[in-house]
Order: sequence, then C-alpha cells, then structure tokens
Amino acid sequence: MTVIQTIEANGLTFGYLEAGRGPLALCLHGFPDSAHTWRHLLPALADAGYHAVAPFQRGYAPTSVPADGAYQTGALAADANALHEAFGGDADA
Repeated sequence: MTVIQTIEANGLTFGYLEAGRGPLALCLHGFPDSAHTWRHLLPALADAGYHAVAPFQRGYAPTSVPADGAYQTGALAADANALHEAFGGDADA
C-alpha cells in the first residue's frame, strides 16, 4: 500500500495508494492533507472487503497540475467521477 501507482482520469495522471479488492471505496483528501491521510484506514477498509483507493488530488504531487488551473469544487467532483470510472467502480462503490 505504500507504493504509489498512477492512473489516467479526467485528462490528468493521478498518483494513488490502494489496498484490497472488492467494491470501490474512494477516499478523497482535502486541503492541506494528502492521500497519506488515509494510510491507516486503507488496510481496515481492505480487511472489510473493499478496494480502498486514496488518490492524490489534482496539483498534489505526484498527480499532475491541471493546465487550466482549475481547482474549484466542480473540477474536483469531475475528477472523483472520472476516478470512479477508471477504477471500475459500480453502484456498490
């Protein structure tokens, strides 16, 4: 889980941490936190049968900085929807 992987979503390359398999549990951090905020919860979610994923939000290294400079709520929501799709989330996510 400490290995940072990458995935393409919403035109950005997102770094993320993950643990487990099962329905998607997308753990989003706020400012000024990072994906590491979820490091203790990811294994617990995995033990509970989830595919727990904590992406680094746009602009937080190692995730790409958006070319348009958009960090508004709408952009973050679009990222969350795109990540849900990229990770194969379904109605059980």
